[in-house]
Amino acid sequence: MSREAKILIGILVVIVGGMIGLFVVMNQGGSTNTGGLVDDKTLIKSTTHQEGSGSVKLVEFGDYQCPACGNAYPIVQQIMKDYQGKVTLYFRNFPLTNLHPNATVAANAAEEAADLGKFWQMHDLLYEKQKEWVGLPQAQAIAKFADYANSLGIDGSKVADAATNQTEKSRIDADVTDGNTLQVNATPTFYVNDRQVTSGVGYNDLKAAIDAALKGK
Repeated sequence: MSREAKILIGILVVIVGGMIGLFVVMNQGGSTNTGGLVDDKTLIKSTTHQEGSGSVKLVEFGDYQCPACGNAYPIVQQIMKDYQGKVTLYFRNFPLTNLHPNATVAANAAEEAADLGKFWQMHDLLYEKQKEWVGLPQAQAIAKFADYANSLGIDGSKVADAATNQTEKSRIDADVTDGNTLQVNATPTFYVNDRQVTSGVGYNDLKAAIDAALKGK
């Protein structure tokens, strides 16, 4: 066999191998992979905000200023609607302060709203109206949070004060500490029944993980 033929065969082997590898990777993207079990006591605390009454736990570590979290919000809403009575949603703060300068003040606003009995309503508004405040200077963003609070029938001045002075810092820091212990490094990060959902944050990814949990897998 000539030298040129050997070179040609070698090139073909590399190309075919690369195509096979690409095929495998592309097909893995649609699969549901979950990480190993994590410590439930670290994942959920007695003070963690929860919504729903289902046996399957869906835990989100989120950042109110994070665009990906904003995109995931309606997906989570749809999941909770489609799995009503089957899933309980838990939310934990994980503001990426280096990337999102308004994330921590937003988290403080939501936690103060929780003290006033309107956590989930404020949580929802912060995501639904994310584009209104995400790029504002901090003082203007806080003024928006006060307006949202007033629209919910709670004291906007208290929410603004909490955001400005970070009065809920200890609660948020506790969430972040647990997130770091669990090696959360991006938002949103989801867990279903103590397993991290690593296949993605789309509707089908969460649905597959929840369906598996409901089947006891």
